[in-house]
Amino acid sequence: MKFSVGKKIGLGFIVVGVLMLAVFSTTMYIVNGAQKTLQSSISSNQKYTEVDFPTVSNLEDLQADLSDLKIHANTWVLTEQNDRTSADQLIILIDSIIPKDLEKLEIVVNKWDAKATKDLEMFQTVKSNIEALYPSIQTILDAFEDYANRSDATSKWLASGTLEMEILPLLEETDQVLQTLLNKKNKETSDQKKSMTSQFTDTSDRFSLLFKIIILALISLGAGTFIIAIITTRSITKPVHELKGILINLGKGIFPKREIIPSNDEIGEMSIAMNQLVVGLKGTTNFANEVGKSNFTTEYKPLSDEDVLGHALVKMRDELAESERILEQKVIERTAEVVRQKEEIERQSEKLEELYEDVTASIRYAKRLQDSILPQDTFIQRLLPESFVLFKPKDIVSGDFYWFSETDNKVLFSSVDCTGHGVPGAFMSLIGANALNQIVSKNIDTPSTILDELNRLSSEAMNKSEEGRDKVRDGMDVALCSISKDFKTLEYAGANNPLYIIRDGEIEVTKADKFAIASFDHGEEHYSNHTVELKKGDLIYVFSDGYADQFGGSKGKKFMYKQFRDTLLEIKDMPMQEQKVILDQKIESWRGDFEQVDDILVIGVRI
Repeated sequence: MKFSVGKKIGLGFIVVGVLMLAVFSTTMYIVNGAQKTLQSSISSNQKYTEVDFPTVSNLEDLQADLSDLKIHANTWVLTEQNDRTSADQLIILIDSIIPKDLEKLEIVVNKWDAKATKDLEMFQTVKSNIEALYPSIQTILDAFEDYANRSDATSKWLASGTLEMEILPLLEETDQVLQTLLNKKNKETSDQKKSMTSQFTDTSDRFSLLFKIIILALISLGAGTFIIAIITTRSITKPVHELKGILINLGKGIFPKREIIPSNDEIGEMSIAMNQLVVGLKGTTNFANEVGKSNFTTEYKPLSDEDVLGHALVKMRDELAESERILEQKVIERTAEVVRQKEEIERQSEKLEELYEDVTASIRYAKRLQDSILPQDTFIQRLLPESFVLFKPKDIVSGDFYWFSETDNKVLFSSVDCTGHGVPGAFMSLIGANALNQIVSKNIDTPSTILDELNRLSSEAMNKSEEGRDKVRDGMDVALCSISKDFKTLEYAGANNPLYIIRDGEIEVTKADKFAIASFDHGEEHYSNHTVELKKGDLIYVFSDGYADQFGGSKGKKFMYKQFRDTLLEIKDMPMQEQKVILDQKIESWRGDFEQVDDILVIGVRI
């Protein structure tokens, strides 16, 4: 028999409902009994406070006042002292105190149970006896008109006789009746008090029992609820959660590692369906993999006539088999065409390789031409023994070049940065180097004049027109220095590239003019000539912008001129050739995996 989810949930609610009904019924029963006991206790307490206790109290007061009456009567009759205190007290007792006691008692007596006839008779006896006392008391009061006739034998006899024969016996009888009534009422009061205590204890016990039952019921209800929750979790929530996890994984294309063990309810039916679905999907996946491997003979049976995916896969297999047959035929046809095209590509590739080798050979020949214009190291060392040239072309040939020369009185050197790099820059460097040699051959050795002439010759060599200047921005940035052969004076002129001199641990920067060589017509601008008096130990640096503009570092930024100057200050005390090595290592470390962006040229001279 299938125990459905609805039955499980219903059974859980029934158990909880039965527990709650039991708790409610027990609570109502105990509360009802406690309510009855409480009402009885209230009634008993009311009787105790309004009847029993006032009765005993008033009887005791009356008994005490009658005792005082007896004492004062004896004192008045038997004592011969001249004192009216006892007479005055007797008058107060019979006129005020005792009547008030009787009045209070009568109010309480009216509340007594009508069935207590003996108690009522005793009260009436006491009341009658007290009323009978009044004439006798008046007699003994009247026996002595004043203190003087206390010696009168007749008056004394009369008063003594009345006391002995009437008052004392009546008081004795009244006291006995009153004591009997008081004892009985004391017993009733004590019994009533015990009954009240018993009722209070019973009520307390009932409420204590109720509290224990409620605590026990709450514990039972909580335990039952917990057990039901565990059963529900194991039989409903856990399987549903497991089904949910499998569905989520299936949505991601992940098959479960094991089958779900079905339970005997609707969730079990869902588990069976899920197991069947997973088996079907695995079969579909295997079939798709085999079709993907071109195993078109693989058998596959759809899950049912309504299995849209299964029928679609079978159709896809048949269509793919036909498509593969057609494709194989086309491949055979096109393979022959590809072979023909491959042979043609190989012929074209051979031609390209020949062309590349020719171009490379031309560029290498251009490099030899460019190297021929660069001064030899021996020539440089002869002119300036303490110097270095750091030259790092970006390509095989360079747009930067360095130039050294001499006249009768001066040594000249320059760093030149032509527009661009590679082959275009190399052509510009040839023009610049030839122009400088031509100018110096005319005994021109002033840097500013040399740059003015270099501008004229470069412009003429490139044959620039007004229209051409707007379209082409070819030119050169130059830092040109001349040092007197006694190493006392340095002259400098610059086109965009400055001069650095390190002296006494500080760098002095001489700024260049802000217009490049060949950027203006001859005569429009003139370069400034700067003269510096040299000291032994001065360091002179001229350079192109390639060093400072190199990208690198951890953030891929430019090296920048400030860091370049800081580096020069760090190595200022080292020999010039060591400075060259350190500058080379520094820029290579900075560049890292970044491409070199421009030609690099730095010339350093120590005086």
